[in-house]
Amino acid sequence: MDLYRPRGTLARVIHAKFHNDNFLENIDTQQWYTLNGELPHKFQSKFVALKQPDTTTIRWLERTKMLSSNIWMHLWHALARSVLQFFMTQTDINGLLKRGSMFILSEEQFYKLLEAGGFPTRFSTDTITLLDIGAGDGEVSLRVANSVAELSGNAVLQVFATEASWTMRERLKKLNFNVVTEIRELKNVELILCLNVLDRCFDPFALLQDIHTALAPNGRAVVALVLPYMHYVETNTSHLPLRPLLDNPNKGNGRGGLTFEEEATLFLELLENSGFRVESWTKAPYLCEGDLRQSFYWLIDLIVVLSKKPT
Repeated sequence: MDLYRPRGTLARVIHAKFHNDNFLENIDTQQWYTLNGELPHKFQSKFVALKQPDTTTIRWLERTKMLSSNIWMHLWHALARSVLQFFMTQTDINGLLKRGSMFILSEEQFYKLLEAGGFPTRFSTDTITLLDIGAGDGEVSLRVANSVAELSGNAVLQVFATEASWTMRERLKKLNFNVVTEIRELKNVELILCLNVLDRCFDPFALLQDIHTALAPNGRAVVALVLPYMHYVETNTSHLPLRPLLDNPNKGNGRGGLTFEEEATLFLELLENSGFRVESWTKAPYLCEGDLRQSFYWLIDLIVVLSKKPT
């Protein structure tokens, strides 16, 4: 039992952060990657087990802990957000303050998933096009680009990106990304990323169709979705989508919600019914830099490599 109760506001914040970070030190990170049941065989056979955080993931977590120890930086961010929130979205604020970076898979883990998903090592041209939809600050895009470079040898990689946030677009341009307004501007893209965007866009089904249209016949799309599924549209007043991806997936099973495996099955079936074929998939944490409350945050992601079904 904690008998110490700090009186000052800053002291209480630091005290709470100490306890939250102590909890983080003791979580079972293997659960981030482990299934608690099996999916239908056609999907279970495509599962790529990552098992635990690798060296790159651990380094990223250590970096967030170091950044989180800078209390004065986080106080400045909190003050800036309290003012900027009246005329900027949270994503725009993060882009402006250069905070809130995300991590999904390391280069090695992306390589393993893409290789299992049959991403080609040889192409008919010497140039490979990568499109990241909703690329954010580009950190995840760069990790995937490094994995593709390993898989494709001497091919030249052209990286394109779409991003709704103007501050994030500016950051992408500084990374020499080719920022485009519409997915429809590109055709026959060898690799398309759509990582944690379907549950944040207004019409996810239209987005899936755009991905299918832009994808090359032998290309691959990598789609990530946080489970349990909860849709939130940042840019409209209702924050609701035109059409939700899954119809109330967390109701009505008598246990308070579907399991990860049950929801994953529903989503993978939806993707196959949208003209894609599941080539490989995995379960992994969707990590985010922390703040004054704790060093980092996480959600659980389903990440799937898709190809186009033959017509």
